[in-house]
Amino acid sequence: SNVTPSSGNFSGIPETVVAQTAPEGAVGVVDARAKAKPGEAITLRGKVGGKMNPISDAAAILVLADETAIKSCDENPDDLCETPWDYCCEESSTIAASTATIQVRDADGKVVRTTLRGLGGLKELSHIVIAGTVDTTSTPEALIVNADKIHVEKP
Repeated sequence: SNVTPSSGNFSGIPETVVAQTAPEGAVGVVDARAKAKPGEAITLRGKVGGKMNPISDAAAILVLADETAIKSCDENPDDLCETPWDYCCEESSTIAASTATIQVRDADGKVVRTTLRGLGGLKELSHIVIAGTVDTTSTPEALIVNADKIHVEKP
């Protein structure tokens, strides 16, 4: 289905955000957190997850987990968790150290008030690559990135 960001629920998300090909030079969340500086360009790859509701329903915000540092519960064969994207099988401190908050801002710099769910097929546990800028409020403890491009890998 060719849902363009400008149609339906994606009003407010610039059409240029959906990237058909993955931005180059992506690094994992853990590596990025070590050197990310507010205002700098950054390209991240990871998996959508890290909390019970990793995709906000009210705003263009998602949680991105480092796919090598922590494993979602569906990767543990004995784990019958119904919400594997919450990474409940991992220590909360490890989750905190291995996740980033990704958000899409509008031309006025405000976070877009619409969900990213379904954008380019995006859902929990999607593998995505995002390119953007480290937010001014980002800290070493909480990496926040303003995404200009989001590429959702086909399953």
